Amino acid sequence: MSKTNRNNLLGLCLLSLAATTCFAQDNAFDDSAFSDFAGSLSAEFAEFEAAQTQEWDSFVSEIRAEHDAFIADLERYWGNETESSDRSKWVEYAKNRRIKRTVDFEKNQIRISVLGTPAPEEMQRIVNQQLQAALETRSDQANQEYPIVARMQEAASAPKLPPVPVVAELKELSGQKTAPKAAVALAKKAKIDVVEIKPAPAKKKATAPSKPKRNSTAAAPKETKATVAVIDLSESWPVRRARKYSDAVTRFAAEMDIPRSLAFAIMYTESSFNPVAVSPIPAYGLMQVVPGSAGRDVTKLHFGKERLLSPDYLFTADKNIEVGIGYLNILDKRYLRKITDPLSRKYCTIAAYNTGAGNVAKAFTGKLNISRASKIINEMSPDEVYNTLRTKLPYEETRKYIKKVTAAEKQFMSL
Repeated sequence: MSKTNRNNLLGLCLLSLAATTCFAQDNAFDDSAFSDFAGSLSAEFAEFEAAQTQEWDSFVSEIRAEHDAFIADLERYWGNETESSDRSKWVEYAKNRRIKRTVDFEKNQIRISVLGTPAPEEMQRIVNQQLQAALETRSDQANQEYPIVARMQEAASAPKLPPVPVVAELKELSGQKTAPKAAVALAKKAKIDVVEIKPAPAKKKATAPSKPKRNSTAAAPKETKATVAVIDLSESWPVRRARKYSDAVTRFAAEMDIPRSLAFAIMYTESSFNPVAVSPIPAYGLMQVVPGSAGRDVTKLHFGKERLLSPDYLFTADKNIEVGIGYLNILDKRYLRKITDPLSRKYCTIAAYNTGAGNVAKAFTGKLNISRASKIINEMSPDEVYNTLRTKLPYEETRKYIKKVTAAEKQFMSL
């Protein structure tokens, strides 16, 4: 939000306060005149809010267009083998685009890919170098080439935080104390393969204004083969990652009266415990916080000042967890507070975390009004509420999401 717009909003707030004070002190103020004034002020607020929403949507569309262009450039080199950072993968490319490093949190795997077929000794050197780089990369260095990170970083107003290593626990997992020794130990587990590179799949033409148009045909990549080193990690790595965040989850869940197991389940479903997770919504970090909606809600209520949180801030695990659990608190204690049964409210909170409270209401009434939907929900059993959400939510992703989270929560009851 620009400084001018902030000042406009402050001015409207002060004007509203002054009008209310005058009305309280002067009984001669005509009721109908005040109603007309209040209605005009309300309309002005609505117009201002709509303008801010439009400005934000335009900004996000611009970022997504730049992001798509960035991916298209990668496809010129990697074709169908192109990967990019998302919710469960952290992917970095060398500046010359010939080397790709993928930390796959969902598959519990690291992949080092090199264009062409380098000699075994050269491949070994690259693998060691890339593994060491992954172990030493900090939260403020991850994903910085991605427009959806870099542009949001420029626009954000969150304070800078001390950076932390992204996957430092891999040193412990390898039985080593330093990054170079841990890289060597992990490299010994690598399995080398050669894959064929084909043109990237053709992109469908965009139908929504937020998605830029792309050519329907993909250019042939510059190389036809890539050499890939696959390092399968210990099955204990996901548990170690979960325990790494245990103190922060325990603290903020207790402070905000949210079940600890629910916070873990949301985190696992959103990112597979990837601390630098990113998605084009845009959303960032462990609990996939959206800076323009959930982030602003939480900063305004819990931190006393609305802020647009930066990717760097949200890539810091404890801060992301604080904001994510803070949003669960807002959903449970404010937006969905009229739902009386705790289990029914929890099911609705899970769905709302993914799609918003309005779409939860829509599953029960066809409208976005949660107060009206709450009356219907309160007449249903928790099982009926769950089944309605599983079948009537507007988006298939959210219908699957509530099932995933409720299943995952059982796994974290004893963590």
